[in-house]
Amino acid sequence: MPSAIASRTLPTELVNLLALHSAFLTALQLHYAHNGTSTPVDLRQLNSSVTSVWGQRKVTIDDIRLCIGVLSSGPSGNKNPFYLSDYSRGKICLEIRDEHKLSGALDSMNAEAIQAMFMDSLDYLWKAWSASHGPQQKLAARPIATPKRRGRPRRVDAKQTSIQLFVDETTLPKFIAQLPHAEIALCSSVAGVAPLQEKGRKRLRDIKESVQQGRSQKKIRGTTGKENEPVLSQNQPAQAKITEFAAVRKSNLLDRILAKQEAAKLLPNPPTQAELERKAALQRSEDVLGVMSLLAASKGGMRVSLSMTTLLQSLQASMRTPLSKDEAMRVVEVLASEVTPGYVSVLKMGALSSVVINQTMRPMDVKGRLAALGA
Repeated sequence: MPSAIASRTLPTELVNLLALHSAFLTALQLHYAHNGTSTPVDLRQLNSSVTSVWGQRKVTIDDIRLCIGVLSSGPSGNKNPFYLSDYSRGKICLEIRDEHKLSGALDSMNAEAIQAMFMDSLDYLWKAWSASHGPQQKLAARPIATPKRRGRPRRVDAKQTSIQLFVDETTLPKFIAQLPHAEIALCSSVAGVAPLQEKGRKRLRDIKESVQQGRSQKKIRGTTGKENEPVLSQNQPAQAKITEFAAVRKSNLLDRILAKQEAAKLLPNPPTQAELERKAALQRSEDVLGVMSLLAASKGGMRVSLSMTTLLQSLQASMRTPLSKDEAMRVVEVLASEVTPGYVSVLKMGALSSVVINQTMRPMDVKGRLAALGA
């Protein structure tokens, strides 16, 4: 199924599948534009966004798993940037692998490349599935129909074939039903506290069983009408269990407190507000640096000086994603202090500040520098 084939030559099921994946990428682009790529995407929110973009039906977790599973199963599956993590209690998130976070997230070029990779993977899976299900009916290759245009007709490649094998109404649903779904891996932080949670659930079950047995015993005494009558021998083990639980309840309280403290130590410390702002500035550094380089080239000279106010206005007008004044200033300061010291310098004289760009110290490997800084 070549990527150049127009959607009108494909069956409705495949067109809907390609439209679902395109809507998935569009919803991700909107999410990352507002929240950045370092924050996991909750599928409960993403599903509603994909549903609004797609407009066919309500999107489920299995649809997202199908999109990611097809991407991972093709010849370029190792380039799939997405994976799913289970954060327990019904929260499943989509995340981007670390090696893909610095590649421009999901801009228009990368989105087109991922869409093309999805179509190539679908073609690869179709060929593998057709080969494993016996010989198919071979049809003569013929050119794909192209719309008529005025002027000289374009030359048609005789080797290009249409998707005739997909037209089979019984074969196509079987092929779509067996497409791979992405696995959901347990988050590492949740896996660390899972034994403690299981211990707490077991203790809660024991408490409920003890309470239920106590109610049953009280009901039996009420039906006999004799308060001081000894309980039947079959209920004596239950009474012994209740007595034993009451005796060790005080000591178990300390155990529960200690268990909560140990669980809190295993959880990762949340990043501070300053760390979040620095990481967001590092992620925008490459785009801001490109705009500053263009401004310096237009001015001419080896050292270009710009006022901070003029530079911030130019950045806000040139960036693809909206950037506030405080965010732009924070990015410039991070460039001057961490990413490209020497190439970008910030000079402050009282209430005035200016930015100096030294063309002779232009950085060579910005992405490597950002990766080393933990962007």
